[in-house]
Amino acid sequence: MAGPLDMPVHLKARELLPIEDGAGLEVKSLRGDLWITQTGDPEDHIIEGGQSFVLDRPGLTLVTALLGPTVLVVQPGRIAAPRELRRAA
Repeated sequence: MAGPLDMPVHLKARELLPIEDGAGLEVKSLRGDLWITQTGDPEDHIIEGGQSFVLDRPGLTLVTALLGPTVLVVQPGRIAAPRELRRAA
């Protein structure tokens, strides 16, 4: 993702914002609904205006405006999501 953090990003309906290696960054919707897909995460996440989500995976994340225009900011995350380490058998 190019550009400074905390600057509002305007997306049109169905437009996407790629974020590379954003683990620990917080995506906050100021207006509109966002669909967040992270590499290696079996679940997608949808947030509404006023909600936020802290990215918890390395690699590519796609943030997509759903049905209408959105305004969002990406900023350093407040809480890193806990991750469980697993041992190989």
